[in-house]
Amino acid sequence: MTSKSVYNAETFISMTNETTIFKELEEDLKTIKRHISIIQTLMKEQPAGIIRISNETGIPQHKIRYSLRILENDGLISPSKEGAILTPKFIENRDQIAEEAKKLSDDMSELYKGLKATLIKR
Repeated sequence: MTSKSVYNAETFISMTNETTIFKELEEDLKTIKRHISIIQTLMKEQPAGIIRISNETGIPQHKIRYSLRILENDGLISPSKEGAILTPKFIENRDQIAEEAKKLSDDMSELYKGLKATLIKR
């Protein structure tokens, strides 16, 4: 494992998972990206089963299965005989979901700016 300077913000954020304070966030971001890929696939054509979603996204089937379970628990998709479908709740709230994503993106941008400013001062 190589260690990079903690005082350079760009390298700090890309440090190895063993040393970064962002490990948990990084894992959560991967999961969210996977959820979004599934939703995008369903927006194109639904219903869609695990195999088709996996083939279209390149995501392994076991991860698709996990994400579908989470999305179903959140009320964003429903299972059907033919595969997953987006729920009316998702369709009705998609603008709000997009706004939530934008707010999180803005928050992360502000976090980065503050961290970078703090680290550069040293």
